[in-house]
Amino acid sequence: MTAFDYDAVVIGSGPAGHAAALQACRLGAKVAILERRDAPGGVSLLSGTIPSKTLREAILYLRGVRQRPFYGTDFTEKKDITLSDLFVRVRKVVDRKLSVVEGQLKKHAIDVFRGYHATIESPHTVHAWLLSKPLESLTLTAEKIIVATGSRPRRIPEIPVDNEVIFDSDSLVTLDFKRDALPDSLIVVGAGVVGTEYAAAFAALGCKVWLVHQGRELLNFVDRSTVDILIQRMAHDGVEFVWEAKYESIVRTPGPASKARLCLTNGRVIEADALVVAMGREVGSKVLGLEDVGVEVSQYGLIKVNELFQTSVPNIYAAGDVIGFPALASTGSEQGRMAASYALGRTAGGRQRFLPMCIYTIPEIAMFGYTEQALQAKGIPYARGVAHYDEITKAGIIGDDHGMLKLLFEPNGLNLLGVHIIGDQASELIHIGQAVMSYNGTIDYFVDSVFNFPTMGEAYKIAALHGIESKSA
Repeated sequence: MTAFDYDAVVIGSGPAGHAAALQACRLGAKVAILERRDAPGGVSLLSGTIPSKTLREAILYLRGVRQRPFYGTDFTEKKDITLSDLFVRVRKVVDRKLSVVEGQLKKHAIDVFRGYHATIESPHTVHAWLLSKPLESLTLTAEKIIVATGSRPRRIPEIPVDNEVIFDSDSLVTLDFKRDALPDSLIVVGAGVVGTEYAAAFAALGCKVWLVHQGRELLNFVDRSTVDILIQRMAHDGVEFVWEAKYESIVRTPGPASKARLCLTNGRVIEADALVVAMGREVGSKVLGLEDVGVEVSQYGLIKVNELFQTSVPNIYAAGDVIGFPALASTGSEQGRMAASYALGRTAGGRQRFLPMCIYTIPEIAMFGYTEQALQAKGIPYARGVAHYDEITKAGIIGDDHGMLKLLFEPNGLNLLGVHIIGDQASELIHIGQAVMSYNGTIDYFVDSVFNFPTMGEAYKIAALHGIESKSA
């Protein structure tokens, strides 16, 4: 029997890699992590999910967004907000979470090799070299290899990202700004989830924002009535939507007071203090040498896996952004846990048909199950019940009376088909609907349940009652 250095080597320590390593340890494996950065946590912790969502929360607080319904639209918690003000909170949250991650890795005796770029030399061998000292390298052998290297902003050679005036979606929150003053204006190129989130956040700060989208429909996988409310709110906050627009060039103007200049193919020119490129993400799987050892990879670099998260090489597994949609921190973490379980010969439960999704715009959006447009496309009969936030006492207390919770359900059996929420605490509320729908529940559950008062949860009862009433009319 061949002796390996480790039972499992995990490449990457973001949500998928971190969860995979911990799960493997729980199952008794000896585990190592190879991480390109000097700290674990990946993009999610260091430059993506956690910093950007903390930045959003800092904006909501410092600008007094939740207090304005009570004290007026000019109310702010702090005058003359600077980038330092915003990032005080970001630094503290990131540092605290990093401490937790470090503690978990230490507790489980996981060997973490930091600052190393890894390549897979054979189905059981990983070679890595120290990025700061390329001549310093190491070789690890393992029974199983789990690839969880995440993704990075899509790189477009002709766009001069300088992290001073022109940013990509990660560098915007890397805490390394060359100035402290907030930009008065911002261009966001790309209206996917990340671009829309940044546009909404900076508009709430008081920036003039242009959201440039080559299509005509925002977030086409989200329920349309929810998106309509989002567009109205963002436009009210100062976002100008530039539809069906393709860039011709993006440059930094010369001089000490340089700006970002966007030239569109239709001849329009927009200048702003800063510009964010949010035109998708890409995975770096090709630099791992996967194809050289027989791992099948798509033309976009995504690693192909089966239902066990196993690649075309049986002892190599993959999870997280590297395997594609939905590429969320939440789903990546679960995929990592399941991949490690399967890799070590254990069961890990089946994949859910639907996954909860949240978009951290202002207001935030959460969804689970079918959208109305999906039900219509499939020809599935449905009914709807809607609770508007102005009907919910707790929503008025916390300062949000413009949200909505919508239930989609079967007209006859009343089985829940989908839940769509826009408004404060949507990301928390969605899990009630997720639990009911995951167990094939009906909206009778919401009608018959007693929800504490006042709570946001009672929106489910109100929506269910409205749905039954409208179905019977």
